[in-house]
Amino acid sequence: MSAHSRGALTEPSFKLRKSVPVSSSLRSLFANGVYLFGGSAAGMGLALLQTLILARTLGPASFGVWSGVQAYVLVAYSLCTFRTSEPVTRYLVDLRHRGDSGLLAVLLASALATDMVTRSLALLVIAASVPWVASALPGGTGAVPLYLLIGGAQLCGVFDQVWFSVARDLGRYRAIAALNAGFPLLRAGGLAGLWLTGTLTLTSAAWLMLLVGLAQVGITGGFLGRAMAEGHRLTAIGLFRAGVLRRRREIGAFWGFMGATFFSSIFSSLIKEADTLVLGFFRSAEDVGCYRLGKSLAAAVLRVGEMLGLVIYQDFSELVVRRNMAEVRQRVLLLCRTWLPLVAVGTVVGIVIARPAIVLVFGAAYEPATLTLQVLLAAGGILTMLFWVRPMVLALELYWYTLRVTLVQGVVLLPLNVVLCQAYGVPGATATLAFSWIAGCVALLWPVLSRLSVAACRTEGVP
Repeated sequence: MSAHSRGALTEPSFKLRKSVPVSSSLRSLFANGVYLFGGSAAGMGLALLQTLILARTLGPASFGVWSGVQAYVLVAYSLCTFRTSEPVTRYLVDLRHRGDSGLLAVLLASALATDMVTRSLALLVIAASVPWVASALPGGTGAVPLYLLIGGAQLCGVFDQVWFSVARDLGRYRAIAALNAGFPLLRAGGLAGLWLTGTLTLTSAAWLMLLVGLAQVGITGGFLGRAMAEGHRLTAIGLFRAGVLRRRREIGAFWGFMGATFFSSIFSSLIKEADTLVLGFFRSAEDVGCYRLGKSLAAAVLRVGEMLGLVIYQDFSELVVRRNMAEVRQRVLLLCRTWLPLVAVGTVVGIVIARPAIVLVFGAAYEPATLTLQVLLAAGGILTMLFWVRPMVLALELYWYTLRVTLVQGVVLLPLNVVLCQAYGVPGATATLAFSWIAGCVALLWPVLSRLSVAACRTEGVP
């Protein structure tokens, strides 16, 4: 095998798309972002409807049990699974332009096999561990069946990450948006049906999540197979015959990226979900329910920046491979001038209306969620303003730096979360999470600003 073949993912091809004006590129960003955001906005609205139905029907205590189960399942999956979407996206760019369909098949087959194996492992870990840990969490051992049902629903997302990467690379934003809205519609519609018939309980809701998950794996798998066939002339049989084990060293850079995002995902998920588990250990299920509600509402706002970040990551990857940092800098500056004021105004409005909105929509029992929502809206506003930072870091392949940042966050913030939750309850958990969001974003911003400063000097002819 030639040295060139072995270095396919370490020496990127530069036969890329012709550069387009910055303003046109940004219009494309927001046009594609409209599709993604439209689907995600519908998904967010339906997810909020789902939260509304569950919260108002179950009450703070049972909703706290539901939140604790979801948090534990997500942590277990983060400990066992890889975040394959970002590495696949990064190297699809190079292999698409190189025209190496054989190595592209190895890449996609490796990602799919990894997701299948690790998600199955995560479900086994949940099944083996929950009889021992459930007694310390809201709901006790009586909630063990809920952990298994919700864990099974998570297993059904096995095709999601690779589908998203392939569809985004092919520009199929409408299909992504349709699925982003479709599955939340099934869940919200099912919950509404259970509520109308008076059969909505923790158990019936968990069974519904599993049934929707089974539909999700079939539909997403079908969309993925069609996208690979039409966009890359690849079939399931072709992936099976790709020789993943034999050619694994040819995509060594991909596995390096996967390793970094795996460890980063572990600590970031612990930071995101451990607060709910820790709070449930020290405080009542009612406190957990109110905290989770405020956190869920703030997370819905964060999805705006996340969707734009998913789109712009593709563009940043193209420009970084082409080594056109000057154009990246121009795009970032234009984003700062147009995007930051809009987010600032929206954040202030959200903080002002938080209390009356919660009481009106969810009921007076959830008024304690107001403080959590207001604080996290302020922190989330900063992250949304800087939505382009994380995609830029990943496009620059600074994934090991990202891992170090996340590791420091976990080492510092997890013990702090335990101390503050024990001492102050919900306000302590809220303060810890808000600080982790802001600190992590600032740490990732630093190397990006350094690269953009170098690009500015080169553009102006400064040594």
